[in-house]
Amino acid sequence: MRASTNSTLAATLIATAAGAGAWFFGVAQAIWPAHPQIAAFAITIVVSVVVKQLWPVNLGQKKI
Repeated sequence: MRASTNSTLAATLIATAAGAGAWFFGVAQAIWPAHPQIAAFAITIVVSVVVKQLWPVNLGQKKI
């Protein structure tokens, strides 16, 4: 599977911002009070996968 650099970069940046926001604003603490770091990490991973799947494919690239 070939990944577009644009979609990978976008997924990384958006997921990092979502995970950091969840940590700083206390969302991770509300989701899993005993382990907020794991909750923030899980949010980061889920957002990364979702953005990677939803990001549009370049016109010259075949989608597998």
